[in-house]
Amino acid sequence: MLCGVLLCVAGCEPAPLTDNGVVGSFGGVGLGLGMFSYPRAITVDGQGSVYVVDKSARIQRFDQDGLAEISWSMPEKQSGKPVGLSAHPDGRIFVADTHYHRVLVFDRDGVELARFGREGFGDGEFQLPTDVAFDAQGFIYVSEYSGNDRITKWSPDLQFVAALAEEPIDGRRLVRPSAIDIDDEQTLWVADACNHRIVRLDLDGNVLATFGEMGRERGQLRYPYDLTCTPDGKILVCEYGNHRLQWFDQQGRSLGVWGGEGRELGRLWSPWGATLGPNGLIYVVDSYNSRIQIVRP
Repeated sequence: MLCGVLLCVAGCEPAPLTDNGVVGSFGGVGLGLGMFSYPRAITVDGQGSVYVVDKSARIQRFDQDGLAEISWSMPEKQSGKPVGLSAHPDGRIFVADTHYHRVLVFDRDGVELARFGREGFGDGEFQLPTDVAFDAQGFIYVSEYSGNDRITKWSPDLQFVAALAEEPIDGRRLVRPSAIDIDDEQTLWVADACNHRIVRLDLDGNVLATFGEMGRERGQLRYPYDLTCTPDGKILVCEYGNHRLQWFDQQGRSLGVWGGEGRELGRLWSPWGATLGPNGLIYVVDSYNSRIQIVRP
């Protein structure tokens, strides 16, 4: 169900539906195509297609305006559902199949191409993987929690390379690193959710910076569940606990917030994710409202 319409023609900006930048919304509660059962991860590929996974273990693909095109289910779901989706630059979709302790790789139509990882605490093993990111050389990074609470690095052919960030950072180990992304400078950003902070690493795992503390004020965080590095060098953080998005510069200074708890457009209820499309719009996983909001920054 398309709840909002992008009123735009080629070469123009979409007209806002609200005074706070919402230009569209899609979804609604249900199991039919275009509906959601508690969405909790999102990614956008280079063609502008939007992928969403919900708590029914179903992945749906939408066009950039929110029109549902296709859906497929994970091969197993009895033990739990995925919490992470990432689009590779070549168009493959990587799914953090969290409760099966592995990553699955699909083409854009849902055909499984590969899988890697297994349950455990050693090299090449996962405990509840949460997200996937890619560097410019094709290496793959996976965040995980529940005992491992680390980032692992994999080769382009899906072979284990190294474990990163296993030691304490500023006196604290990572606790539920829920999302990762790599910026244009090839540094790795981590949403360290249960420490209510953001961690910046180089691609060998050396710590470059941290910022954030628990709270509700600007510059503070409550359960950052997702982050996205924007082309202009900002860090967009989705805060599950504060029901908002918050933008930071690379030194950790807050540049602005958007959202707040509620059901109306422009408000969020326990959002799990947000990502930036090639059209410059932000797609926000408004989880408890069972919809995706489309926002012009």
